[in-house]
Amino acid sequence: EDEKFLTDLFAQLTDEATDEEKRQELVNFLKEFCAFSQTLQPQNRDAFFKTLSNMGILPALEVILGMDDAQVRSAATDIFSYLVEYNPSMVREFVMQEAQQNDDDILLINLIIEHMICDTDPELGGAVLLMGLLRTLVDPENMLATANKTEKTEFLGFFYKHCMHVLTAPLLANTTEDKPSKDDFQTAQLLALILELLTFCVEHHTYHIKNYIINKDILRRVLVLMASKHAFLALCALRFKRKIIGLKDEFYNRYIMKSFLFEPVVKAFLNNGSRYNLMNSAIIEMFEFIRVEDIKSLTAHVIENYWKALEDVDYVQTFKGLKLRFEQQRERQDNPKLDSMRSILRNHRYRRDARTLEDEEEMWFNTDEDDMEDGEAVVPPSDKPKNDEDIMDPISKFMERKKLKESEEKEVLLKTNLSGRQSPSFKLSFSSGTKSNLTSQSSASNLPGSPGSPGSPGSPGSPGSVSKSTSQMAAITTKGGLVGLVDYPDDDEEDDEDEDKEETLPLSKKAKLESS
Repeated sequence: EDEKFLTDLFAQLTDEATDEEKRQELVNFLKEFCAFSQTLQPQNRDAFFKTLSNMGILPALEVILGMDDAQVRSAATDIFSYLVEYNPSMVREFVMQEAQQNDDDILLINLIIEHMICDTDPELGGAVLLMGLLRTLVDPENMLATANKTEKTEFLGFFYKHCMHVLTAPLLANTTEDKPSKDDFQTAQLLALILELLTFCVEHHTYHIKNYIINKDILRRVLVLMASKHAFLALCALRFKRKIIGLKDEFYNRYIMKSFLFEPVVKAFLNNGSRYNLMNSAIIEMFEFIRVEDIKSLTAHVIENYWKALEDVDYVQTFKGLKLRFEQQRERQDNPKLDSMRSILRNHRYRRDARTLEDEEEMWFNTDEDDMEDGEAVVPPSDKPKNDEDIMDPISKFMERKKLKESEEKEVLLKTNLSGRQSPSFKLSFSSGTKSNLTSQSSASNLPGSPGSPGSPGSPGSPGSVSKSTSQMAAITTKGGLVGLVDYPDDDEEDDEDEDKEETLPLSKKAKLESS
C-alpha cells in the first residue's frame, strides 16, 4: 500500500494536468515527509530513502525543477538536499545514467546549476544551498571505489564533459574584457560562489580541472575580476590563483609564465598603494610563498618582468628576498662546478673511505689467533668504538678510590680528636730513615693498668690487660724513605704532649712498651 501511495503521489506531481495548488500541497507534503524521516532510526531511514529511490523520486524531482512555480522549485530543492545528504552516490549514479538518454540541458545536475545561477534572492540564499549540494556531489572524499569501477574517475569525467561549461558560463560571459562587464553586488556574489567551487576543484581534483583551466584559459578570465570594485570578489580571484601556485605544479607554472598572469596581480598591488589592508597582505603572502618554497621558475619570471615595479617596496623584505633568490639561482647556473662541489661535500661529509675498510679487513686476516683475547678481533685503537661501560669504568674506579681515601682520613681525624677521651692516639716515629713504626699509646693518667684508674682493663687484678694493651699497638714499615700518612696541623702539639707523658712513665712501663 505504501508503494502504491508513493507511485500515485509521484504521478500526480509530474502530471501537467495537475492543478498548481494541488501540486504545491503534494510537494510540501513530500518535503515534510522527508524532514520527518530524519527523526527515524538509521535502519528505518535507510529503508525509507531506498523506497523513495525505487519509486522514482529523482525523475519526479527533475520534472518539478523544470516548472515555473518558484515555491514548487524551492520545495523540490529541499527534497533534493535530503537525498544528497543521505546518499550522494545514488544521485551520481542516476545522473550518469540519464546522461546516456537525455541532452545536457535537461540533466538534473544542470538544472540545479541553472537554479543557482538564476536565483532572484538578493542575498542568494538558495544559490548558497545549491552550491553546497554541488560541492558534496563533486567531493572525491565521499566517492566509492570498487574493484570493477572507480566512481571518482567516471563521475568527474562526466561532470567536466557535461556540466562544467554550465557552471562557468556566467564567469566567462562577464570577463570578456579587461574589466568585469557587470559589477553589481548580486553578480559579484554569484561569481564569488562559482570561484569558491572552482577553488575547491583545484584543491581536490587532479588532471580534470588542470586540463579544463589550461584549455579554456580560465585563470586569465578569473584574474579580470581583480579589477572589480568589490574587494571580496577580487580576493576570491586572488585566492583561486594562490591555490594553483600552492600546488607547485610546473604545468600550471608554465601556463602562468606564458600568459604573463602575474600582471593583473602586480597591477592590483600597485593600485592598492600604501593602504595596509587584506588585499595588500594577501598579495605579499603569495610572493612570500614563492620565495620561501623557492619556486625557481616563478621567481625568475617575477624578477625579470616585474622587478622595476616592485623594487621600491621596502616595508617588507619579500621582494628583495626574491631578487636574492634569483641572483643565487643565476650564480649556480653560471658556476655549475661550484654547485656540484657543494652536493659532493654534502653527500660525502659523513661517509668513510672505502680504503679504510679494506685496511681493517686486511689487518683482521693478518692477525694471529694468539693475538686475540677472549675471541675478540683486533681493532685499531683509533677506530674501536667505545661503549658507555668503557667510558664510565675509569670514572667509577676513581670515585671509589676517592671515597676510600676520604673515609680513611675521617677515621684518622676522629681518632685524633678523641685522644683525650680514653681513645688511643697514634704516633708516627721513624728509625734510621728506612722504617717507620706506628706506636699506639695512651696518656699517663688513662693508660691501661696505670694507678688512679680503678676498674680499667689494665688495672692490677684485671685479666687480659697485657694482651689487650699489646693488641692496641701497630707497626707500619715502609721501604724507601719517609712517608707521612696524614698531615694535620695539630699533630705536632699532640706529639710534644705524648713525649712529655712518655717521660713521666715508670721505667717498667717503658721497658714493656719498648720490648713489645
